[in-house]
Amino acid sequence: MLDLHRRFFSLSDELLCTADNNGFFVELNPAWERVLGWTLDELRSAPFIEFVDPADREATLAATARLAGGSDIVRFENRYRKKDGSYVSLEWASLAPHGPGEPICAVARPIVAADAADAVDARLGEIRREALIAAVSTPIIQVWDDILTMPVVGLVDSVRAADMKTALLAAVSRTGAKFAIVDLTGVDIVDTATADHLLRVMRAVHLLGARCVITGIQPSVAQIIVSLGLGLPGVVTLRSLREGLRFCLRDLGYAVRQERATASG
Repeated sequence: MLDLHRRFFSLSDELLCTADNNGFFVELNPAWERVLGWTLDELRSAPFIEFVDPADREATLAATARLAGGSDIVRFENRYRKKDGSYVSLEWASLAPHGPGEPICAVARPIVAADAADAVDARLGEIRREALIAAVSTPIIQVWDDILTMPVVGLVDSVRAADMKTALLAAVSRTGAKFAIVDLTGVDIVDTATADHLLRVMRAVHLLGARCVITGIQPSVAQIIVSLGLGLPGVVTLRSLREGLRFCLRDLGYAVRQERATASG
């Protein structure tokens, strides 16, 4: 039975070991040499803490003290120095000694690149979802040469207003647009902070050399702006997006006329 255990000990891809109370490795399976590059004799020749990344030594010694005090450790991470000078992250599970003179038994699993890649992929997926939500909640549409529109629908809080400002300024800067139409037809209410953010958006657009046109302000929103004493200096306000687009086109020198349909026959 002892020989069978030894065979499993040698075959394992995980790093199996025992350590004495003086901080030296006693038994090590061949996986250590495959992962770290050190021979097993080299790993036994110095206290194991010397192979630990200096930044992780304090936490490693604290974990060793807990083991010596009789507490098992289910999951612990630190970094070990390889023979080539690089470091590999290890995840540990360790059993405390059962009695005086008994060794610490531990198993370590290298945290391989695939694990890191999974974490990166998960974070990238989260970023993409956030970007998609932001794009849907703050769409910027180039309806004509030199004319951008940002239709706003639903509740506008301070966070969303800040996102709107960032997105609109980036679009104006990227396209060199001369007009930015912010259509508030779908907004029924704003608070003081949001109204102030919207005014900041308009001023910032002006600083980039474009004119801001506000369309579709609802009566309730107009009352809030008036009651707050917030003026809209230099900002063109019109009843609808259609009127806003017509205003911008005329200012750009286009002739805008309405063609009447003629009855045939």
